[in-house]
Amino acid sequence: MEGTLSEDDGLIRESNMDLNDNTADPHMSLALDALGVELNNPITSQLLQLDNSDIMEPIIGMEFESDEAAKEYYIAYANRVGFGVRMNKSRRSRKDDTVIMRRFVCTREGFHSKRVIYDDGKKKRKRGTTREGCMAMIEVIRKDHGKWVVTKLVTEHTHMVALPGKVRPRDDKAIILGNVGFLHGESSGGFNNLKNFNRGIRVNPFGEGGEAQGLLEYLKRMQAENPAFFYAIQVDNNNCMTNVFWADAKARMGYQYFGDAVTFDTTYKKTKYMMPFATFRGVNHHLQSVNFGCALLMDETKGSYVWLLETWVAAMGGQHPVSLVTDRDKAMEGAIMRVFPNTRHRFCKWHILSRCKQKLSDVYLKHVTLKRDLKECINESETIEDFETRWEYILDKYNLWDNSWLQSLYDIRRQWATVYQKDTFFPELTVSRRSESLNKFFKKHFNAKTSLLVFISLFDQHLASQYEKEAQADFTTVYSKPLLRTPSPMEKQAAGVYTKAVFDKFQEEFVESLGYYVDKIEDDPIIKYSVSKEEDNHRTYIVCFNESDKKANCSCCKFEYCGILCRHILRVFFIVGVRILPEEYILKRWTRNATSNVVLEERVIDPGLSFQEQLIAWYNDLCLDAVKYGMEGAISSDIYKIAKVALQKAFAEVVAAKNMQRKGQQNMQRFARLQKMQYKMPLPKLQPKKTPGRVAPQDEVNRSKRSTKDDSVYGSVPQSFFVFLLIQIYN
Repeated sequence: MEGTLSEDDGLIRESNMDLNDNTADPHMSLALDALGVELNNPITSQLLQLDNSDIMEPIIGMEFESDEAAKEYYIAYANRVGFGVRMNKSRRSRKDDTVIMRRFVCTREGFHSKRVIYDDGKKKRKRGTTREGCMAMIEVIRKDHGKWVVTKLVTEHTHMVALPGKVRPRDDKAIILGNVGFLHGESSGGFNNLKNFNRGIRVNPFGEGGEAQGLLEYLKRMQAENPAFFYAIQVDNNNCMTNVFWADAKARMGYQYFGDAVTFDTTYKKTKYMMPFATFRGVNHHLQSVNFGCALLMDETKGSYVWLLETWVAAMGGQHPVSLVTDRDKAMEGAIMRVFPNTRHRFCKWHILSRCKQKLSDVYLKHVTLKRDLKECINESETIEDFETRWEYILDKYNLWDNSWLQSLYDIRRQWATVYQKDTFFPELTVSRRSESLNKFFKKHFNAKTSLLVFISLFDQHLASQYEKEAQADFTTVYSKPLLRTPSPMEKQAAGVYTKAVFDKFQEEFVESLGYYVDKIEDDPIIKYSVSKEEDNHRTYIVCFNESDKKANCSCCKFEYCGILCRHILRVFFIVGVRILPEEYILKRWTRNATSNVVLEERVIDPGLSFQEQLIAWYNDLCLDAVKYGMEGAISSDIYKIAKVALQKAFAEVVAAKNMQRKGQQNMQRFARLQKMQYKMPLPKLQPKKTPGRVAPQDEVNRSKRSTKDDSVYGSVPQSFFVFLLIQIYN
């Protein structure tokens, strides 16, 4: 039986290299041997001629070591001729279910089936068809001796093929041939990196051998186990899986509490097919990394990013983040501006520093202090003037005024330099430690040797270990008493409100505040204080304090940036007699009760959505509330019983309201049908005029009287009354 489910539409990209290079190729025999071509076969030996840079025409009877070798050979041949290849059909053995036949065809084989297109009012770009019934193909069958033999072959095309001279030259770099091995050199006959293929010919980025089907089965199984598990798949015109996103219930729930600051990371790209693995991450109330969803992308285009961001925010209940940190990428930047126009987008400064090491490698070798100076300029600049002074000092010291890389960084400094972004919330309390932990995991497991499903399984285990660490931190916070270092009631209050990790950060600021002295510099309705350390007089901070509402703000902007009061404001509070932290300076996301919410929030649904989109939004909203309900109701046996009874009662009310609404709709439909029927009834016949000369018999007079009486009785009843009676009869 031919299995075409996973391979019929799995495109293999057309390479862009020029295989008709006229230079001699001493590695041709190595290339053919790596492809699995049997060189000792008299038929296959015709492949090699005096000019080894060409791959000869395929013929019936050629033998290959494996179906993968046959595929690679046909791709190489297609690149020489100038057409694309895709997998078409396969057949499995009835004995052991192994593949015994493969068929590779031209990408223009067959015709596209007509699809029903639904008009949702959006403009759609008209796409041209790529299939026109081409019959070119090659079919290989596994024989008893284990070799794969060409049994069917069609070399004629029904369309124009690209001339060899028109095929773009290859990129002379190290090439990977699937799982066969490596080929090096300028004329190795290898194949380009996937990014260099023609964009018109798309490939199934999830590979062959059932990885795409296995991924789909994994996603379905996860959703069956937990209905709040969310996943979305994007397919192209050929029904090929391109981009995939998924998020479990824990990630969706965590976003509701800690989704104000998000890191979108796509720097993990070491899969076998060089597909970016994207993660959405944040920081929880224990200063731990928390996952908000994952994605596999076919490419890094603006269209893919727009789809991913729109899908992600829909899964998160439509709530946009306050700040979003990404790597520096033009396509990503355009997508974020489109999907999140009101979100503060910034570039990751750690990636900026790592790129500086690459771009300025020669300067780094000559001057070992450059790295330290750049870090101090980025991380320790307190004001914009301080940053500008340090930056100019670096350019002067290392003679880098003409460096184009540094100039480009300076032009976008407002999107990555900390001093320009202190007014936007984004906690970086332990970001380096969290990043190192995640990078270590990806470096160990995210490589060409690990299959996609194995990696996802390992990633799930990594997330499970994170959830376990969060549970341990909850336990430590509840059952351990932090050590107080002062008798201050403010420190005691903070110890009972914050989690242990956050309290440690607050306690550090509180103790350090004792080493600062305060000078009043302005005594208006808003009092201004100058706060500085005794041994560091040149660094002064300005704190503005409003005595009426006990509010303060500092020039360091630590509270706006991290959500924890700085040592300068704490020192002013001590001077003016504020002994307890005001409620507005205690962010709930940092407290012990960060994940507890008694009230189920009603999320605003965009009125511009279609009815189908509104149904999806309502469903996602209820799923999030259901997860929250389950977390609150699964604490103990007694609470579970109460939650179960309340849920059954609420479910019965929903079903009753649904049935009542359905009955009302049915009655309205019946009423509309009856009204339509009354207009189709024949008009009454007119009574003939009486002739004056004729006297009617007595029986006719009596019959006329009865008719007149009946008309007078029924004519006084409204017609709607009869409709009402009919509806009651139907019910």
